[in-house]
Amino acid sequence: MAVKEVLGKYSKEQIKKAAQIKAIFFDVDGVLTDGKIIYDDAGRESKQFNVKDGFIISHLKKAGILVGIITGRESKVVSNRAAELKMDFCHQGIMDKHVVYEKLVAFHKLKKKEVAYIGDDINDLKVLTDCGLSACPADAMAYVKSRVDVITEAKGGRGVAREVCDLILAARGDLDKILKV
Repeated sequence: MAVKEVLGKYSKEQIKKAAQIKAIFFDVDGVLTDGKIIYDDAGRESKQFNVKDGFIISHLKKAGILVGIITGRESKVVSNRAAELKMDFCHQGIMDKHVVYEKLVAFHKLKKKEVAYIGDDINDLKVLTDCGLSACPADAMAYVKSRVDVITEAKGGRGVAREVCDLILAARGDLDKILKV
């Protein structure tokens, strides 16, 4: 029943695209976090990540899906989170995300239609319009929303990745296996 509930809110085209995914690349600020950057008096940075987003990463990896981060900022907090989740890569300080995306596609011998990307702003647009399945959070800019395959119900940092990952796992037939306990 849960798989039907997940897939029930998506079109046949969205499900078809999701079924082909072998890699998911994430932006961080505004996607895996709510976009807030907090500095304490000592200059230490903090961010909040959603546990549900993080929890699904291990299931993606078990399903053979490559997962990683491409983000414009550099942050030790992000490095720590990527390491904790055992992501396959974490590229930070990237001004042109499309260049890194292209290199990752080639390096991992992927087809663009096999890559999902979740982003929320101008610096994500080129990747969002070039990948197989593009997604953004509910609170992304309107000009981003108009160019993606999926707009999540969740806002940034509140389960965006989980929604998209559940769609992909369900479309591929992997969510059924995960839910059998």
